[in-house]
Parts: sequence; C-alpha cells; structure tokens
Amino acid sequence: MATGRVNDLWHRKDRTRTTRYGKGKRWQAVWTDGTGKETKRSFDYKDAAQAWLDSKTTDHTLNPHGLKADMLFKDFWAKWRQQQTHQRPSSLRMIDSAGRKRILPSFNEKYLTEIKREDVQVVINAWTASGLAPSTARLYYTYMRQVFKEAVFQRIIRESPCVKISLPQVESKNFQFSKETLEQLISIVPEPYATAMRVGAATGLRPSELFGLSKQDIDFPNSVIRMTLQDSSRRTGELVRGPLKTKSSRRSVSFGPVMRDILLTLCNAAGPEGRLFHTAGVVQVWKYEAVWVNARKSLPEIGPGWHQLRHYHASVLISHGFSPVAVAARLGHKDANETLRTYAHMWDSDGSAMAAVADTVAAA
Repeated sequence: MATGRVNDLWHRKDRTRTTRYGKGKRWQAVWTDGTGKETKRSFDYKDAAQAWLDSKTTDHTLNPHGLKADMLFKDFWAKWRQQQTHQRPSSLRMIDSAGRKRILPSFNEKYLTEIKREDVQVVINAWTASGLAPSTARLYYTYMRQVFKEAVFQRIIRESPCVKISLPQVESKNFQFSKETLEQLISIVPEPYATAMRVGAATGLRPSELFGLSKQDIDFPNSVIRMTLQDSSRRTGELVRGPLKTKSSRRSVSFGPVMRDILLTLCNAAGPEGRLFHTAGVVQVWKYEAVWVNARKSLPEIGPGWHQLRHYHASVLISHGFSPVAVAARLGHKDANETLRTYAHMWDSDGSAMAAVADTVAAA
C-alpha cells in the first residue's frame, strides 16, 4: 500500500533539536510507492511537503485529496504556453520573452507545489531591484498569475501562491502634448501620416487600430467608427487584420462633422482592401514608427511614439469634464480603474469647489 509521511529534520519527537537544526530545508516528505521503494524530497515549508505527498499518484488519476500529479514549473509553463492559441502574435512574443528572460529562470527547477506566496514576492522584489521597469514587472506577474490559476483549475495545486503580492508602483505620466505641438507635428510629416495623426488625435485609436482602419469600419449614417479588427501586418509586407488588443477594445467611436469630412475623403481614396492609410506598399509598423522618430528630432516634446496621440486625446476629454467611465468606454479600456491608473492625475481634485458646496450645507 502506498503511504507518505512528513519528517521534521530540525526537531526530534521530544522537540529537542537535531544536529541539522537551522541547516538546509526543514521538512522532508517521504513517499513509499507500495513496493517498498521510497522517494524523498525536502521543503522549506510543511504545507509544501504535504502538498507534494498529496500529489504523488499514478498518471492521470486523482489522489484522495483530488489533486493530480505534481509537475515542474517549467514543464507546466510549456503546457500553458501551448494553450495560448487565442493570443495575438505580438502577445505571444511578449509571453515568450517574459518566460525566457525572467519567469523561467526564477522557478525553472521548482515543482508547482513547492512555490509559495513568499517565493513569488521574493521574485517580484528581485526583478524590481535588478532595474526591470515597474510596468514590465507587473505584466510579467500577470503571466505568472495566469499560469498558477490554470494549475489550480487543473487540480495540480490547491491554491495559487499569487495572493497579496506587493507590486511595484507605476508612476503617473505627465503628458505635455498640446494642440500647438500637434499642429507643428502634422506640418512636418508627409501624407498619409499627417492625416493619420489628425485622425489618431481626434479618436484616441491605438496605432494598430488606426493603421488597420478600412472603409467598411466607418458607419457614416450613425457617425461612428466600428472597431472590430486592427492591423496585424508584419515585415512580410502582407495586408493582415487581426483581433483587437482586448475584448473591451471592441467599441464604437463617435465622430463629428469635421472628422466626417476627413474620413469621407479617405474612404473615397481607399487603398487595397479598403485601407484608409496606404502608400506604395503596406504601411507597416516600422514605416510609421520611423516617421515618428524622424519628427521627434525636430520636436523632441512629442514623446516616444504614436501612442502619445492617444494620450493627447484622453487629456482633451478629461479637460472638458468627461468622467473616467466615459473616457474608458471611448478608449476601449476594460473599466474606469484602468483609465485612472494612467490618467488619474489629470482630473482636478475640485477641493475648493467641494468645500464651497459643503459650506452651503453648514450655512444657517
């Protein structure tokens, strides 16, 4: 009969200290497979040792605790990665980079049941201390959390260690892009990029959404842009449209009379597959990024890339009093919390105004 037990290597049964006290891992899990063969593994924590025993079973069967056989983190990562068929190519490249550079080196030879909350926190702290940008550390943590969530779902571990983790704070960005800067920028870049900048600033579309626009996306009767796909073209020169960044990115972006005239002109001169922005070939990422880099030599204040036009659009909406919920819906954010994480500093505190209103309550 298969059995398992956990030994305390630091204390005897009478609670006196052994010669190994304070040295190495304290808890030893011993598994006997029923034929007399023993397998031993040491752990820092007792519950990790017990979880390992719980998971020791034959392939594809459940033990009395309902858990499947334990796996090395690196093996489960590979299994989880194969399931990410719904991700965009750019997202998959980011996941692979995160795994190769940071996540796998941190947990590569550890079993899933060995990894505890404290271990995850140590890893996050190490990433931050090594100079990894807070936003990147938070993204990598998101991937790691998804892996452990899947391990729980597959009943390999009882619970995820990704709980109550302190993540590095991302500083609010102070966007200084102005209307004057926008007009200067538009004046020094060639078409179709100048018009693309005007449309981007007026709609808040992401660069891939902007350069993926086709005339079938423009609903003139209702004065909205129907965002359903974005550009996924790569250096191969192929015209490809793929899924949006997130489910929340699927939205309708309204436009007024001025933008209507601009969009109508673009639709009448649409290129292959109805693309609104086109040159002799496909407007690939490297092409429009190069245009921005060159423009920044003359206007360093425009910041790093086309996404600044999206930030500018958000700042205009906020300055006109629109709520975080309204801004989130237009930008395609998941919710207002996502919007506030980036733009909270742009909303006035209205402290003096609130004080004045409160005074009307106190007045006799």
